[in-house]
Order: sequence, then C-alpha cells, then structure tokens
Amino acid sequence: MRFFCNCLLRNMFHLFVSHVIETHCTGIAVIHDALQQTSDIDFWLTTIFNNVKNISCPTLFDFKMFPVKSEVFVNVSSLPKGDSEFKGFIFFTTRCQMSDDMELNINHGVPSLRVDFVPCPPPAIPGLIERLPFHHLNENNRYVCSIYAVFKWLEQRICSLSLDNVTQNLLSPNELPFNVSQDFEYCGDMINIRLENDPSQLYGRKLRLSSLEPSPYMSVERDSNGTITGYKGYLFEIIHAIQPLYNYTYQVDFPGNGKYGKELANGSWDGMIGMILDQKADIGVGAFSIIHSRYQVVDFTVGFYQESSSILIPSPIENHQLLACTKPFRLEVWLSLILFVIILPGILWRHFEFNHRRGEKCPQLAKQYFFVLGVLVGQSGQKLSSVGFSPRFLGAVWCLATVVFASAYVGILMSFLRFPKLSPVITKLEQLPASHLKWAVLRGTALDHLFTEATTGVYKTIGEELIKNHRGTLIDVHDDFIKRVIHENYVYIGPKSNLEYALHEDYIQSGICRLSIIKQDFFKVNVAFALPKGSPLKPLLDKKILQMMEAGLGIYWKKMYWPPSKGKCDTFRPLDVGPKSLQLIDLQGTFLILFIGYALAIASFLAERTC
Repeated sequence: MRFFCNCLLRNMFHLFVSHVIETHCTGIAVIHDALQQTSDIDFWLTTIFNNVKNISCPTLFDFKMFPVKSEVFVNVSSLPKGDSEFKGFIFFTTRCQMSDDMELNINHGVPSLRVDFVPCPPPAIPGLIERLPFHHLNENNRYVCSIYAVFKWLEQRICSLSLDNVTQNLLSPNELPFNVSQDFEYCGDMINIRLENDPSQLYGRKLRLSSLEPSPYMSVERDSNGTITGYKGYLFEIIHAIQPLYNYTYQVDFPGNGKYGKELANGSWDGMIGMILDQKADIGVGAFSIIHSRYQVVDFTVGFYQESSSILIPSPIENHQLLACTKPFRLEVWLSLILFVIILPGILWRHFEFNHRRGEKCPQLAKQYFFVLGVLVGQSGQKLSSVGFSPRFLGAVWCLATVVFASAYVGILMSFLRFPKLSPVITKLEQLPASHLKWAVLRGTALDHLFTEATTGVYKTIGEELIKNHRGTLIDVHDDFIKRVIHENYVYIGPKSNLEYALHEDYIQSGICRLSIIKQDFFKVNVAFALPKGSPLKPLLDKKILQMMEAGLGIYWKKMYWPPSKGKCDTFRPLDVGPKSLQLIDLQGTFLILFIGYALAIASFLAERTC
C-alpha cells in the first residue's frame, strides 16, 4: 500500500477559507487491477499524482492504493467504508467484469468514479456510479481530457463536501450540474474543433498510422539487418506530400493478423479497422474499399483511386490438336465443299450424257466422283471425257478452285500446328464454379465480405465454397498462394492492382509468363484512408487529397509504382518464342483419319470376300 498526501493550500482565497474550516486530509481509495496494469494506466496515475496539487480545493488529498492481485475480485467490504477514512473511491481495471463487481460492492453513499480503459457494456443500473470513458478519445486527447475530468470531479464531488451550503453557493452560483462523462467528451470535442479551425494544431504532433504491405500501394524499406528505415508506395506518397505542410511526425504499426479488418461474431473488428476502433491508430493508411459494413463504424477520406477486382489464373493452355485437320476452315466452308463434291459429279455426268454421240460409250457417274475427289485432294492424272466444251470448262474451273482451297488449307493448317493458339482456362467469373478450378480470396478484405455475405448469384456460389473451405479457401498471405496458382488447379481472386504486380514480379523472377489475368473486371470500388468516426483529420485530408488528385499526382504516382501498362504477359502468348517442331500429338488427327481409312478398307475387303 502506498500513501500520497498533498497537504498544501493553494492561494489566498483558500488561506482565508482555511481559517474558517479546519484543514485536513481527505482519504481517496484508488483500487486498480495489478494483474493487468498497462503503461497507459501507469502514465495516467503518475500524471494525476504529480499534478493534483493544482486543484483549487480547501482540503488536502490522501490517496491510498489498493491493488487487486487475484483473478477473482476480493469484495471491497474488507476495506474501511466509513466516512472517517474514505470520502471517495476511484477504481479502474482493464477487465470489465471486475469493474462491474467493484461497482456493485462499494459504498454507494460515497462519491465514486469508475474509469473504463477498455470498452465495456453499459451499466445494469444507470446512474449508480459515475463513469469516465477513457477509451472514447484518441491518444492525443484522452490524457489531457481525462486528467481534467478527474480533477473537476474531485473539486465538485470531494472538495464541496468540506464547504457549507452558503460557501458552495458563493463559489458557484450559476454553475450547471456537473457530469464527469460529458465534461470529458466536451474537452475532446473542443480540441478537435480547434484542430479543424486551425490546422497548425497539427504542428509537432505524432500521428499513429496503421498499414499493411500490399504492393504496389505500400512497401517497407529495410537495411541489411532487416531494420525498417522508411516507407514508400502510392499511399505514403500522399502522407509524405502533406507532411511538410503541417510538420507532423508519424509512427507506423501493423495489425497483428495482417488484415484490413472484418467484423467478428461478437460485434468487434480485427485488423486495421479494429486498431482504429480501439483508438490505437489515427489513420488507417491502406487501400480501403469503401463498403457499407465498414462505413458504419469508421469514416473514410475522399477516394483517391478506383480499384477493380479480377482473377489471377495459370498460364493459358494449348488447344486440343485431335481435330486440328478440321480447324483451317469454319463449318460453313466445309459444308459448302461437301455440297460441291456431291453435286458437281452429277452435273458433269448429265452434261456428258447429253452430249455423247451415238455409238460412243457414255461416261460413268462413278468416274466423275473420282475426278472431283482426285482433283480436290491433289491427285494428278485425273482426266475428263473430251465430249463437249461445257463439262470440260466446268472441270477446269473446279481445278482452279481446288488449287485455292488446297493452298489455303495447307497454309492455315501449318500455322495451327507450328504456332498453336493458347486459350485461358476461364475468361470470366461466371465460368469459375463450372470449371475444374479451386479459388482463394484474402481474408478480411472487401472481397471476403462480398462473397461470404452474398445472397444470390455467382457471388453466393463462390462465397459458400469459401465458407465450407471445400473448393474455396480464405488465405492470410497471398504471396505463398501464387505458387499454388502456377503449379496446382487454383486461381486467386483479388484487387487487379495487386494481381498485376504479382504477375510482373513472377515474370521478373522466372523470365517466362507463368500467370495471366482474365480480361473481365468486376466489383469496382473507390479506395481511401480509414479514420475514426468524427476525426478532425478528415476535412484536412479530404482537401489535400482532392488538390493532389486534381493536379494529376495520382496518375504520376501510379506510373511510379505500378508495373508497365503493356507488360510482357499482358496478352496470351506461348512460353517458348518462335515456331515449334511438330510432335506426334500434333498429328494425332492425321493418324486418326488414317486409322479410319484402314478400318473402312478392311471392312470393304471382308465384304467383297463374302460376296
């Protein structure tokens, strides 16, 4: 137990009062949680004890510390409760349940103040104990305002007990009813108003920033020992551009789980959003997608970039070569050729039959079919009957046409075989559920919210698989998952900027295009910084960000940190450069035709033998 007694009178008025009222020390019991004492509490207590002498009070204070050193609260009835020893109680812990137990067990006839260093549920019996919500304000305001509110509470609740009614009326004839919580919040509001009206209030302040390292938005600079030496990227270009105007400094803290933030089952948030709500960060320096669930708990600056989402897929694959021999011509061309092959021999035969002379042998229809097919496949030695000019002219036209057909067919077929066309595994999001692929989404991002909370359509289908962890997977670090996209049947759904950067980095490391991005974009949203609700920094940041974007700095920074807009892997291309040698698999269609031909010939031979 420690004793703090400040038995000093402050000014001439208090010296006068001390002649009328006997000066004595007033006992204040300070009960605190010794098991979870934090640096915030230590600093707060030290400041109060060092400055309590500045309170305008005719009495003196004797603070007695009662640390609670057990997991279970020991009933405060064991402490003296009489007015002869304690005139007030101040108690605080970082555990809400322990504070609730204290609140129910202390002497309610004595002025008591509860300081909440962490968010706690509202009291079961309102008005029973006065509360000071220390956690409501940010770090720059909470210490000044909480100390002011505690000193005001001591003056109003403790000092006034030493004065008679006449003296109290003389000292505060027109004073409004005192409320410690309202005075605390009013103090914080006044500081924020001064900051909004006078940006110079930022001069010399140290801002607490929370951030992540998703390239190209932000990256950390480290020395050879791994020590952080600085921060760069699109986001910190904004921070650094504003810094000389207001001469502030900053420190960067990273969320423990490395996430932007997602609402948990108990209503709290993790990640950077959680740091902002817990007053551990003044600005969330990240590419936050502005979505409804986040907007309900934090504020956002104006948007400085429009981000869309896409899908990172494996390198495109070659088309199947089984029917390569049919690919040079489209279906309508093949149907036209077949129609000519069927009709033309009949026309020729009718011409010859009409023009043949009596006594001469009439040409057979089968020979006309052999002529038409022989010319088409390039067989030499095909002859027509010399009877009549018109059928011979028609045959010459057919020969000329087949030269064009054959040349076009051979040229296109060779280009198909030696320069194979590559096709992506999917081309849009809607094809993903029906494909053989699995997918992954980074946990705690806007896409996580989009899919897992969807109620209809393809978003719901993808989200259900993410929740069941069957075909979909919520991942914590996307860098490791890029390898699974390359070597396994996985795709990665994410912001297009991050996907483009990952594709570019993989090409730099491997020298080949092992990844690609589908052409479809979806879920376009504005991205911005996140701020606590009602933050005085919002109007300052909004104004400067708008000025920078209007000046074209956003475009300039994007060129600095984004991969080249026309990268090596932007279009689907083969892994090897130049034509390739034909392999057996490339000619499988030819061998299939040969096999069918042999089978038909054998069947015909067997049929002839049986006849």
